[in-house]
Order: sequence, then structure tokens, then C-alpha cells
Amino acid sequence: MYSGNNYIPCEWQKKLHGVKARVKYIWAGRRAGKGRAVIQEALSLIEEASKQKFVVNGIDMTNTLVPPIHIWTVAPTRAQMRQVWNEMKAFIPPHIVKKRVAGQAGGRGSGWKEDEMYVELELRDQQGNWLPGRYRRTVLWELKSADNPESLQTVGLDFLHMAEGQDIKEAAWNKVRPTLNSPGRLGRACIEGIPPISRSHWFSRRFRAAENKPDANAVSIRATTFDNHYLNKEQLEDIQKEKELTTEAIWRRHYLAEQPEGAGGFFSKIHEASIGREQLRPNGDKQYVAGLDLGKQVDPTVLIIKDRITRESVYAMELLKTDWVLQRESIAKECKDWRVQEVRIDSSGMGGDVIYDELLAMNVPVVAFKFTPQSKYQLFLNYAIALQNGTVQFPTSWDKLKSQMEAIEVKQSGMGYQFSHPDSPHDDWVDAECLALMACDPAMLDENAQQVVPSIRTMEPLGGTSNTSKIIQRIKRERRRKQIEELQNIHPDLVLNGVPLTLEENVKWQ
Repeated sequence: MYSGNNYIPCEWQKKLHGVKARVKYIWAGRRAGKGRAVIQEALSLIEEASKQKFVVNGIDMTNTLVPPIHIWTVAPTRAQMRQVWNEMKAFIPPHIVKKRVAGQAGGRGSGWKEDEMYVELELRDQQGNWLPGRYRRTVLWELKSADNPESLQTVGLDFLHMAEGQDIKEAAWNKVRPTLNSPGRLGRACIEGIPPISRSHWFSRRFRAAENKPDANAVSIRATTFDNHYLNKEQLEDIQKEKELTTEAIWRRHYLAEQPEGAGGFFSKIHEASIGREQLRPNGDKQYVAGLDLGKQVDPTVLIIKDRITRESVYAMELLKTDWVLQRESIAKECKDWRVQEVRIDSSGMGGDVIYDELLAMNVPVVAFKFTPQSKYQLFLNYAIALQNGTVQFPTSWDKLKSQMEAIEVKQSGMGYQFSHPDSPHDDWVDAECLALMACDPAMLDENAQQVVPSIRTMEPLGGTSNTSKIIQRIKRERRRKQIEELQNIHPDLVLNGVPLTLEENVKWQ
């Protein structure tokens, strides 16, 4: 077997190389070494293919195979192709990479083709001599993107490597699968990645089928991140710290290669958080914040008020098919009555900014939050972490919130995530609840815990004196805050102890 540069396999990689099957499905944690292991598989199969003739009815047809040995690596996107490309450069022995000379087609240079992302290999020894006993002496190894399945032209392949299978659509798999059944080709494949979120994903179905009934056609192999014995102490500690920044289910999926239970459910421990009591009026000197999800056509407008310190939801108002003028007045009144210090509002969609400005002019301390796939994922993730850690509560009687939260499903969409709620027509209560939590102070995990990320309050509580000048200054201040919010949406993964890091602390308001 051609040995990749400095490749010493871990135990799980040895298992991968030792098992015999046409297709190998691999679920391995991040940084487990699955990419380089599959590159080594490809190098092994190059040697196997090179020693085989293609004979039909006693006639040697080996020379009809063009290219003599053909390999594809298929990744979800071009960016992910680049990652595999760099690993190939690191592990493919340089002496088998084709070297062009002057006067040869293509001129001087290397077999590495950066723009087209393919490499040409020649089966030579380190002295440049052709290896003996080889019926196929050259290799074309191409990288392809699965973002457009129709672009995957049907060819015959000796080896197929599909990287990050959880991000590849079934249409792409169906397009390339026939390439494994071409006459004269080995038709081997390795499909690797982390477990898909959904058990209905094609990669999940095929992995589990091969895991339950392994045979010469297909086998499944699992490996955790911790099975990579090359990770040092600092790297392992960093992986453990990731637990603080995400949910247990997500962490176990990414690093232990465990698939989540259910069909894509995102929130857990919902009923454990449903232990609070609804209040009809504010309590003493407590401080309150709110989340506001604006209704769009058939959806209701939902306002949820939380205790800023305890992160407990205490009051909710739902307005359905209500004139906007009346909605606006009702929202302003409730915020004033509860002395709300901050209202996180979904300003996405048509008229979101207009409504934001109208509420702001009415002395409602609104802070705009624009829903994007990235920002919504982070918003929901922060709440899921709070549920997991037991640092958020809402009233037991809020059945709408519970049912909507239970119905939320998340699926991978390209490199991002897409939320849906097939068993519930709405998610407005969930949006308002998550927005309200965003306005709360960080959770105090124990009696001696320190609030690492302070809560910045630039708005004075409602109910005090106001004038036109103050309103104008507040509008300017809040528009500046909106700019900062936009920056945060670009980097939604900035969290600390489950709480979004804000950029507001270092801003001097003008």
C-alpha cells in the first residue's frame, strides 16, 4: 500500500483499512482523522486497481479504460472541497504526483491543478521508474462539489470518497451512486461525516442498514473524536469546553458521533422548565424585560415578559387579528405597567423597521433583532442551553409555548440550519420567549458565580418623565445599537457561558 506522508493509523483507522466491503460508511467525530483515513483508503485501492486487468470474453480491454484509474472526492461545497484538497496535498506521496516537463503537453509544472481541483498521478518509485507489474499506471483524482447535483456527470469510478455526507443531498448521492457499477472499475466507496440530524437522511438510513447487517457490500464504522490519539492535552481540553457553548445533544453528535433521538427535535427538558406561575402585575422592585414577536397576517403578535434576574417568564399577551394601532397601544401600555427596561423585537420582514421606530417614539425601549438563518440558530441555541442547564422558567399553564417548542425541528440546509414546525402552525410564542431570554442577565449558575458578561442598560425604565429631546436622543442611540446588532448577526457564534457576547460594552453612546 502506498503510505501517505507520516501516516500512522489510530486503532479505529486500522479497523477501517482492515475490513473488506465495497462501500464503507463512516460516522466519526470532528477531528477524529476521517479525512486522512479515507485518503489512505484511496491510496490502497490505487495499488489494487493498478494490478488488475480488464478482460471481457478473453479479450484484454484494460487499455480502453480512460483514465486508467479514476477517483472522485465529492464534498458539499467548494469551501469543503478545499479542506480535502489540502489534506490530499499533505498525505499523497509526492513522488507519484505527475511532473510535467518542457515540450510535454501542458508544459512544465506539477500534476496538481489548483483551479480545476484535480491531480494526476503516475505509479513510479522514488527514483522516477515505472512500478513493475502494473497494468494501469496513471490516476486521475478529481474533486467535485455536490451543491449542484446535476453537474455530477455520470462516469465510471474505481473509488468514490464522499466527504461530510451529512451535508450532502440525497439527489447528489443518487447521481453518483451508479458510478460504482461500471465495467472494469473497482467501484469502491467511503462515505464519511458526522451523524445527520435526521434519521430519515439518506446517509443515516444507509449507515444504519449496514450497521445492522454488515456484509461484503456495505459496512459501517464509528469513531469518536477521542479515538484520535494524536490530539494533545490542550486540544482535548478545548473540545471538552465546547460543552459549555452548545447543547449536550449537539456536542455528542459532533464529538461522540451519536445521532440525536427523535426526528430532529431541538429543545429538551421543556417540562422541567415549566414550573413557574403567571403573574397579573409586577412584583415590588423586580426588574423586567420582554420579547416581542410581531404577527404577520394569520400569525398572532406575542409579548412575553421575564424577570430580568431570575430569567422566569411571568406574563404573556397574545393579539390576533387586531388592528396595528390597537396593538401598538396595548404593547406600550403593558411595557409601561411592567416597567419593562428592554424589549427585544423581531424586526424582520416588511415593515419591521417602521414598527420598531413607532414603538421607540412611544418610549418603548425596543432593541431590534433581525432573524437570519444564522442569528435564529444562535437565538434558539442559547435558549436550548438554558433549558439544559435549568436556568430558565416559564408558567406551567403556558401550553402554547410548550407545544410549539416540542414541535420545533431543525434540519441542515447546506452549511447552515433550517427550522420548521410541521406539527404546529405557529412558532410565535417560541420566538417571543427566546427573544425575552436574550434581554435577561446571564444566569447565575451557583451562589459564588460571577456575571462575566454584564447587562448593559442604556434605556431608563418607562413611567418616568420624557420629552421630545429625550425621544430623539433615544432614537439616535438605538439606531447605533441596531448597527451593532447587525455586526452580531454576522458573527452569531460569539457566546460565553451560553450567553451571547455583546459588542455594546465598548461603545460610547453619542
